[in-house]
Amino acid sequence: MTRPVFLLSLPRAGSTLLQRLLLTSGKCATLGEPSLLLRFLGEGPAMTRKATYWESLVETATADMRQAWGGYDEAYRKGVRDLMQGIYDGLADGKEWFIDKTPRYTLIAEEILATFPEAKFIVLWRHPLAVAASVSSTFRKGRWCPDEFGIDLHEGQARLQEFCQRHGGRVFQIKYEDLVTDPAGELGRLGDYLGWENLPAVLEQELVTSTGGTLGDPTGVKRYRKISPASRDAWKAELSNWYRRAWARSYVSGERAMKMKELGYELPDGIARGGRLGLFAGLADWFTARRRIHRRLRKPTWLPRFARKFRKERGYEVSFR
Repeated sequence: MTRPVFLLSLPRAGSTLLQRLLLTSGKCATLGEPSLLLRFLGEGPAMTRKATYWESLVETATADMRQAWGGYDEAYRKGVRDLMQGIYDGLADGKEWFIDKTPRYTLIAEEILATFPEAKFIVLWRHPLAVAASVSSTFRKGRWCPDEFGIDLHEGQARLQEFCQRHGGRVFQIKYEDLVTDPAGELGRLGDYLGWENLPAVLEQELVTSTGGTLGDPTGVKRYRKISPASRDAWKAELSNWYRRAWARSYVSGERAMKMKELGYELPDGIARGGRLGLFAGLADWFTARRRIHRRLRKPTWLPRFARKFRKERGYEVSFR
């Protein structure tokens, strides 16, 4: 039976690099970003799903079944586990291990652990500001757009840190910055966790050029054949104008700043002090952000949340598409 390994991280945190390193070892199989557990696990406002049915009605029906039968959650998790185990077995094609690397699994990490209590969990951290810069440069051609990935940078980051605090003994944590600086040492630690002998030997080989599928890192697989520290601090150059630095200072503030400090991440000095103004580039970013905000106001996201609260308080059946 194939043993699943869940690789959890924010998007653009280096998870495809680590996935390629593990795949190069020859001990496992993987496939892009399987993502399928997002269909079966997770409830509540964070798990917004687009479908022809009304998700709020499904959540109401689920709550009814859970209340009517105390064995619902156990039976449901068993069904999901059996289904996915069969899929992992097929995808692994005889390999002992299958790596399921899907960034938004950060939202359902607790449920994955409850469903797969014997699985291995790797959590890959990267400075959240590096993630913000990378999603903008990779997915929006350099236009500053981290708020489009706010569910990852806010909810995903918080849930993943809480997950590690609860299950520290079960989870292997690794930082992207350490991986590219001391790959042999970090891979040695990871090999000990997985029970894989001589995992650092993959550094002597060229990385596989593809993890299969269509989802995953669209740039690194083409740019790097060997692990490289070149991108470790390159993200700081992306915070090149007043608007981006103001966004970074706002993000790294309050309770989140304290949580990030626990991971060893802080606001870089140059960003905290100010730096080059970048007046016109900052105005362009500000204008782009305002346009996105106006689009959201025309189609507000608060309305479904209000409807759920109204329905719960009044006992009415109110649903929104």
